[in-house]
Amino acid sequence: MPLPRMARLVTRDIDEVHHHMCKMFCPHDLRIEGGNPPIAFRHHQASLNSVTFNATDYGNPYGRVVVNIPPMEALYLIQVTLAGSAQITHQDKTFELLPGFFCVLDPEARIRQVFGEGYKHFTVKMPKAAVEAVLSQELGFRPGKLHFAAQPVPMKGAAVAFAQLIRMICDDLDNGSSAFGHSRAASAIEQTLQRLLLAAVPHNHTDLFDAPASTPAPYYVRRVEEFINEHVRDPITLDEMISVSGISARSLHAGFRRFRDTTPMNYLKNRRLSLAHRQLQAGADAELSVTEVALDCGFTHLSKFAKDYSERFGELPSATLKRTGSK
Repeated sequence: MPLPRMARLVTRDIDEVHHHMCKMFCPHDLRIEGGNPPIAFRHHQASLNSVTFNATDYGNPYGRVVVNIPPMEALYLIQVTLAGSAQITHQDKTFELLPGFFCVLDPEARIRQVFGEGYKHFTVKMPKAAVEAVLSQELGFRPGKLHFAAQPVPMKGAAVAFAQLIRMICDDLDNGSSAFGHSRAASAIEQTLQRLLLAAVPHNHTDLFDAPASTPAPYYVRRVEEFINEHVRDPITLDEMISVSGISARSLHAGFRRFRDTTPMNYLKNRRLSLAHRQLQAGADAELSVTEVALDCGFTHLSKFAKDYSERFGELPSATLKRTGSK
C-alpha cells in the first residue's frame, strides 16, 4: 500500500470504517455482502494543499463491499485500482475498473461501486473549482462546466506522467521531506497535477485543451468563445455573437481572423463538429444514430453536416459510428 507511514485508520470494525470514510470523503452508504466476512481495513492519507492522496484496503478476503455515493458536487475523485477489481456505475454507465486503469468520478452523478474480494485502490481527491480554474487559465476564458468521460483510462501517455508524479509526491510526503510540500513549490505541483489530469482523461473540452496555444485574444473574442462553448448545442446566430461581443460585426470578424485564423461562424461549426465526433465515437455504446448526433450537436442540414464532417475527419459520420461499434 502507498503511504505506509501515513496510516489514518486500521480497524476490523465496519461501523468505524463507515464513520471514518464518510468524514474523509462525503456521507455515503456502505455495506458488505456475502454473509458476515471478516475485514482488516486500512486507510493511508497525505495532503498537498487542497489535494489529498488516499490508499485504501478494505481487507475483505471474500464477499463484496458495496458503496453508494450521492453527488459530491465540489469534488473530483480520481480512482486507481491497485489490486482486484471494482464495478462502477455512474452517468448511466457501468464498467469494470482493473489494475492498470483509473477513472474520474463525476461530482454531479450518483455513484455505485462494488469492490470484489481483495480490492485495493488509490484515490486522489481534488476540488472541482480548482481544476476548472486551471482549465480556464489555460484556455484564456471560462468554457462552462467540465465533465470527464465516464470510462476507464489506461495508464499510457499523459496518464503515466500523472501517475508517476503522484507516486513521487507520495514518496516525498511519506518520507517526511519538504521538497514537494515546500510553501513555494506546493501550489505549482498541485496545478501541474491538475493540468496532467486534463491532458490524460477525455473531457468535454479536450479539443480546446489539446489545441496549440494561440496568441492571447482580446476580451471580445474570448467573450464570444465562451458564449459559443456554453451554447454550442443551441441555435446561435451571428447577430447574437455580435451582441455578446459588444463591438461591430466588422471588428468581431477582424478579431477572429487575426487571433483565431477563422470566422465566428466557422469557430462555432468546428466546435460542433468536434462534439459530434466525440459522440459518434461513443455512439455505438449509446445506440445513437448519425441523425440523432447531428441534431443534438446543433446541425439542421444533414447533408451539409456529412460533407463538413468528412472534410474535417477524413471519413463520413456513418463510418466513424460503424468503426467504433465494431471494436
